[in-house]
Amino acid sequence: MCKALAIVIVAATVWQPRWGLVLTTALAPAGALLAAAPARAAELFAWSLVAGWLLSVWRPLSQAGWPRSVMVPLGLYAGALVASWLALTVSGAAGIPPSALSQFIIQTIPRDHLILSSPEAETWTLLYSLAGIGVFIAGVGIARSDPRTIRWLGWGIVSSMAVLAAATFVGVARQWAEAGYGAAFLGRYVRGERFSLPLADVNAAGSLYALAAVIALGYAWLQPVRRFVWLSVLVILAPAIWFSGSRSTYLAIAAGAGVLATVRQHWQPTRRHVVLAASLFLAATLAAGILVDPQSEDKGSAERSVNLRSQFLVTSARMFASAPVFGVGVGRYWGRSAEFMTPELRDLYSNENAHNYFAQQFAELGLVGGALFVWLVAIVLWRGWRAVLQSPDDIALQALFAGTAAYVLTCATGHPLLVPEAALPFWAAFGAVAAASSSGAAMSKPLRILGIAAGVLLAVGIGRAAVAYARATDMPPEQGFHQFETTRDGTQFRWMTRHAVMYIQDGPGFLQLRVRAPGWPTPHPLVLETSIGGQLVDTHEVPPDESTTWDIPARDTGRAGFRRVDFRVNQEWFEDVRLGQRPARRPVSVMVERIEWMPLR
Repeated sequence: MCKALAIVIVAATVWQPRWGLVLTTALAPAGALLAAAPARAAELFAWSLVAGWLLSVWRPLSQAGWPRSVMVPLGLYAGALVASWLALTVSGAAGIPPSALSQFIIQTIPRDHLILSSPEAETWTLLYSLAGIGVFIAGVGIARSDPRTIRWLGWGIVSSMAVLAAATFVGVARQWAEAGYGAAFLGRYVRGERFSLPLADVNAAGSLYALAAVIALGYAWLQPVRRFVWLSVLVILAPAIWFSGSRSTYLAIAAGAGVLATVRQHWQPTRRHVVLAASLFLAATLAAGILVDPQSEDKGSAERSVNLRSQFLVTSARMFASAPVFGVGVGRYWGRSAEFMTPELRDLYSNENAHNYFAQQFAELGLVGGALFVWLVAIVLWRGWRAVLQSPDDIALQALFAGTAAYVLTCATGHPLLVPEAALPFWAAFGAVAAASSSGAAMSKPLRILGIAAGVLLAVGIGRAAVAYARATDMPPEQGFHQFETTRDGTQFRWMTRHAVMYIQDGPGFLQLRVRAPGWPTPHPLVLETSIGGQLVDTHEVPPDESTTWDIPARDTGRAGFRRVDFRVNQEWFEDVRLGQRPARRPVSVMVERIEWMPLR
């Protein structure tokens, strides 16, 4: 199904780019329903759109030109993501000879990312972020060449979310029927239980519903001819918004309605107004964190939610302070969060994202990358605001702008842009809003200087990682293995993830492996690839539920020190475990009984 839809998106985009963009935006929220994890259906649709758009070589990518004031921060932000990933990859390449470094970097991006996802958080975070940026660029180019795209895009988002909202309501109604229509069933949702059919992350689903609801509200308010249709859509969306249980969604919808009202009044805020509004928002956030009762234990209560989010802000601030310039690295927030959490958060979650996408960007990418992301968002909102004021009769643009502004607000209390199904429709809509800005708007001299300085700092970050790689003398710890366990027959083993790393001393010898595949049926043979020093040296099929031993020879490289060994498996499964006080899933692939380096001298 996903392959067929991807082909349809490519064909529609080549034929008429706006239909490819609308199809991608409409299908992306249902990606998790169309293909189970770890497949990444939403990103498959995104790359299909970008590929189809770039294949349209007989027409200019954008006949109306590009808004430089938007594309410059976008390019710098994309550069910050790539630079952070490259710095992590290079600094972690200890044990790889310089002659194999380029091949090692290329191998870090797996060919099957859209099927099995990348094993490393920094890699899959980079790839889905670039997919979102690609959709944003396509949205800018397509909307500038065909202004009708904005209207169709808004309709596509609203229609898609209305269908998913109706499906969510039907799903809850079916569960209620199975429970005998008891009042206790609905009482669960009153007491704080949350549910969303399209996305497991209910807060991300709420952000998407806010985007769709504000667009529908804009049409209902500004287009009296079809008001009944849009009000009906809002009625369909309302139960799904309630089931998602996201208070940020209600706040975002109210803010979106305020944006629509100010647009109709043609209010033009000055720089002083913007600074004052930002200051008031920051002050209100800090006040909520300070004044909230830290002893509140009511699950699902607003006070409890604010309390936990204030602790997440403390966690993010600590992480940012540990690496203020370049950050801890793209995609590394979740894995390192336990180091900086308050004791209460650590007991509850063990590991978790920031619940504030802006804070997470500053923690992961540092001051440079975080400022570039804020610059991108701010310039699109500012240019979009000016565009809607200059187009008082363009209802489609006003509704889409208000919807994206509401979505951005939810990023201050959640992380919807970490979920591809929720992020890609926003990036498409945000690109269409950016397309309305003037292509001739030049950047001021201070901003050009800041842009150049950001580029220099990104290069410095990569250079610093290269120096760390060249000076590495201590053997790093192994990665990608779980703790030792014992089978029923008393055999001790460790589960390996889909990619594991260990290190061996340089010199001639044999790497002895004793492994076995899990006992459950697998759709394909389990294959284990072994690379030493960045070079693929062995490929073996691992038989199911049977221990197998083999030796892998390694020659002397003539370099003092150690070599890196990478193990990669072509399949992965997930086991249910506890993470803090909540259920989670850990990845497993091969059962490793022994890995031993046997030198010949």
